[in-house]
Amino acid sequence: MFGRVFEALASTIAAAALAWPAAAQVRCSDDLEPVDHGAPSRMSAPDFIHRVSAKEAAFARALAGFGYTVEATVQTLQGETVDGEFRHKSTLGFDSSGSRREVAEGSLNTLTRIKFADRDIDALRDAFVLTADRVSAGDIVYSGRQRVGEINASLFDVLPRDAAADVRGFVGRTWVRGREDAVMRLCGRSSSSPIAPMRFQVLRAHVAEQYWFPVSIRADEHARIGDETVHVRVTVKYSDYKARLNP
Repeated sequence: MFGRVFEALASTIAAAALAWPAAAQVRCSDDLEPVDHGAPSRMSAPDFIHRVSAKEAAFARALAGFGYTVEATVQTLQGETVDGEFRHKSTLGFDSSGSRREVAEGSLNTLTRIKFADRDIDALRDAFVLTADRVSAGDIVYSGRQRVGEINASLFDVLPRDAAADVRGFVGRTWVRGREDAVMRLCGRSSSSPIAPMRFQVLRAHVAEQYWFPVSIRADEHARIGDETVHVRVTVKYSDYKARLNP
């Protein structure tokens, strides 16, 4: 009896957390089928903390051995008018000695109401690597299964223990491929974001048959930044992942 009540309460809290704020333009599940809340899971919440978080850390280390192209746009808006913009595109690769090299293809920054620079692109990506310290401040609840393409992913919500407390670590929903202990997709807020704890959607792709690396990071909402509320729109895309060849 208590278990069913707790699950119902957790689902209500999760729905409220994922719906916040009402003005957000990024919807967590709009392109997916309905959630099967009754589907069983072989993975428990403690499994998520230990296995999934360990895999997240391993993926982050492995990313250092790959080149890729990144395109980032951060805009502030007044109504529908863009009043500040950051744009950056670069390709990371390796020279003949195996050392990492970055070739920038263009950069622009006219932002005045928020701060964002080239170095913040990596900081934004890393804010959504769900290592144990990033999820341990919340309660982890299994919420069912939902198809992501051909994969029937397990859903785990990371919920704040105190609704009145500031966001610490990550709060939101994750889609996990159980057989690989891998986060395929996530939607939520991180206190480590270099902009503000807005709601971001992060999509990942299977790379080199063993890693799940980001392919897009998006946000579009009115964020509280200092004493001001600013409409911020973020799009970061990653493509052309290539593993470093041993020299």
